Amino acid sequence: MIRKSRYSGRYSPMVQVSTEMHGSGTPGKDTARADIATRTLKISMVVTIIIGIVELVFWKLSENEIFLIEGIGNLAWMVPDLVMLYTLGISSRKPDWSMHYGYRRAETIFLLFFSLIVAGLMLVLLHGALTGPQEPLPAEYGPATILLSLVIIVVLAFLGSYVLEVGRKIKSRLLILDSLVIRMDAASAVILLASGIFLVIMPSFHLIQIFLTVLVGLVLIAYCFNEARHAVTELLDANPSQEVSNLIEMIAEEVPEVRFVSDQRLRSFGGAISVDITIETDPDMTLREAYRIASGLEARIQSGVENVIEARVRVNPAGTYVEKEMGMQEDGTQH
Repeated sequence: MIRKSRYSGRYSPMVQVSTEMHGSGTPGKDTARADIATRTLKISMVVTIIIGIVELVFWKLSENEIFLIEGIGNLAWMVPDLVMLYTLGISSRKPDWSMHYGYRRAETIFLLFFSLIVAGLMLVLLHGALTGPQEPLPAEYGPATILLSLVIIVVLAFLGSYVLEVGRKIKSRLLILDSLVIRMDAASAVILLASGIFLVIMPSFHLIQIFLTVLVGLVLIAYCFNEARHAVTELLDANPSQEVSNLIEMIAEEVPEVRFVSDQRLRSFGGAISVDITIETDPDMTLREAYRIASGLEARIQSGVENVIEARVRVNPAGTYVEKEMGMQEDGTQH
């Protein structure tokens, strides 16, 4: 069947079959997914805020600068969490004529700026810790530091596992990112635990506060710059990874009717991946058969590749790619 493209105005004999994850392109929302993600993020926010407040209170009592950094970090993360709640409503909107790939890149832009801001704040705190006067920590708070750190580690470990499980279940890169932040916070709590142990066994070793403060700060800075790098890469439309491309091609080649994978384009947005792949099959295949193969392959890609939010499969008759390449070579020879 010959159809006319609304973009180019030309007629194309190519059969294009696409069963997009979001449907026909009409405005709407995936409300069930958005509700689950919102509820999970709210639980994460409440727990993180409580931990941040407890850490700041304990910093006031113990004068341990590491608790100051951790407490400020946990409370500061409330800002992106609130924005995440807002963007969940936006990102759950289906692709439409104005945003063909959906609205998830709003999350990416926000992540870029926030990561750089947090990294800048950590640099300021590290400068103060290294250049300011150092006072010995109250040794009597050593056991309390150990106990509080252990409680924080356990709570964050359970919270991180829960958020990660939900994120993978509903394929929400936003929740997966939040789980990574929670696990990083748990790792920082291990350093808090180490500072408490040093207060018990070596209370006169004052340099441990500077060392651990710098260590926590550098870990957070490295993480923020890494997230900023990923955000820039995504905004530049770089291929998510060669491993993902190879996996998608392997899944396509496992379909018996697929004779050749002539084109593959991947686009990431908000951590999610959009797959656009062109395959070649039997030229005498019916439209119904082409639809069956395309829709089946789309389902296999979405289930077999992590973070794929949509897949589109175009079906061409076998030999189309070779004919196109030969035609381009002949045109180049004539010119």
